[in-house]
Amino acid sequence: MPDIEPSSIAELSRGLSFAIGRANRRMLAAGQGLGQGHLNALATVFRSGPIRPGDLAQREFVSAPTMTRTLRDLEKLGLVSRSPDARDGRSILVRVTAEGEHEVLRARSARADLLAQLLARLEPDQVAALRDALPALE
Repeated sequence: MPDIEPSSIAELSRGLSFAIGRANRRMLAAGQGLGQGHLNALATVFRSGPIRPGDLAQREFVSAPTMTRTLRDLEKLGLVSRSPDARDGRSILVRVTAEGEHEVLRARSARADLLAQLLARLEPDQVAALRDALPALE
């Protein structure tokens, strides 16, 4: 593999940042409802199963007070519930509710639909290039 010039890497990073940011803003608009931080936290609880708030804050790279506010909002919306941790009575576990599961799946579907619409506007070779780049992007 040939060496890549630092200026090429800088140019690529600026281009990727712009393109990813633009796509993310479009997906956020398509998702409706929850803000990104709330949806990220909800999706993490959905994927991980019951989780302690502190562990969730670490996974989401936010402070404990920020996660406390996020969980309070999600609980008010009926998307998560809190219950005592049977293994440690001093702690609580956060679980996604049926409504929360529905919200995560709805948001995923809306975002996937938007991306499918955007991909449909591209040339076949552009779609192939994105498919080939996906492992590196992941």
